[in-house]
Amino acid sequence: MTVDVQNKPDVSKYGEYKIKVIVSDKYGNKTSKTVKLTITWLYDKVSVELGSAFSVANIVVDSERFGNLVDPNEIAKVDTSKIGTYEIQASDENKTYKCIVTVQDTTPPDLQLKDVEIWDDQTLSGGYKDFIVSATDVSGEVKTESSTEIKYGVLGEQIITITATDVNGNKQEKTCKLTIKKDTTGPVIYGLSTLTVNKHTSIDFNNGVYAIDDKNGTCEVTSDGSKVNVDVYGTYYATYTSTDLSGNKTVTSRRINVNHDQEDVNNKINEFYYNYCAGQDPVSIASQVRNKIKYSSNGGGQDPIWYGLTQGSGNCYVHAMIMQTMLQKNGYQSRLIWLPDESHYWNLVFYNGVWRHIDGTPSSNHTLGLLTDSQKAADAGLHGKMWDTSLWPAAE
Repeated sequence: MTVDVQNKPDVSKYGEYKIKVIVSDKYGNKTSKTVKLTITWLYDKVSVELGSAFSVANIVVDSERFGNLVDPNEIAKVDTSKIGTYEIQASDENKTYKCIVTVQDTTPPDLQLKDVEIWDDQTLSGGYKDFIVSATDVSGEVKTESSTEIKYGVLGEQIITITATDVNGNKQEKTCKLTIKKDTTGPVIYGLSTLTVNKHTSIDFNNGVYAIDDKNGTCEVTSDGSKVNVDVYGTYYATYTSTDLSGNKTVTSRRINVNHDQEDVNNKINEFYYNYCAGQDPVSIASQVRNKIKYSSNGGGQDPIWYGLTQGSGNCYVHAMIMQTMLQKNGYQSRLIWLPDESHYWNLVFYNGVWRHIDGTPSSNHTLGLLTDSQKAADAGLHGKMWDTSLWPAAE
């Protein structure tokens, strides 16, 4: 078939035209009809949503070219806060045009839901409404309802379907999840960091300790510190227990460090002295210190003798301090000596009427024996450095 048009209009001009359309088949049979063609700058019908913004751009083909042809008062007739039909008139070249604006509501409400978790012995106080975060619509009041029956006491997940309907019948349906769980977990006990105390002091085992249960909230905590002996230094453990209302129990422990005191240091010194150094000459004492206290880079902090005798290791300062203690317990006069940069420590001992160097650091770089100043200065471990000779008696 072929299609032909008679009375073709000038489409550059606005107006209404009657057009004759002729359709012919291949045998020459023809059918014709007359139709109306409207060429306009103003739409004849427009629909806008309730609550939406409305301007001249909604009703003209090109607002930049034709927007000034519409009186603003005509635009103001349209109230998008109400459903209804409005007629807008505009003129161009002494001809009046009309546009019918329909304010309609086809947009469903905005429905926001949340998932909910409850325990197997709980119910929802608000029913299905406990799942609703918000239900709003420009039309005003929104009606909500649920098509799901909640099965309380049934463990696991349930899918809940909720529908929101506005006053104009628009609906929004969404789903969310209800999880029903059983309480099988005990409280979590907090505040159980390692506690360090001095000897012979009392301990408040529950200070800063509390328990929180994910169902019952704050729970009571009991402690058992019967195995902690604050009169003897060492590491102990106190036991803590908390039980929730469902009978779930949590039992855990806390480390308690009881600090040593000078009595403990003296006991360690006596133990080392009587086992290895009692009645020995300075060289034998140095040999025992070298053999029993290995070398490490740790200086022992504020208590180098305790560190060395309990850990069995330490740096040159630890060895020198232990050496001095053992020498003095054997009745020898002894002094600590060190390089100006404190890179090495050793001892001076008064033996057979003269001062001599004696080094308890276990290293072939530090000669074992009673050394004069010149002999000690030649030690490889000194790296050519020299001590302040004005501070110590000469060992020549």
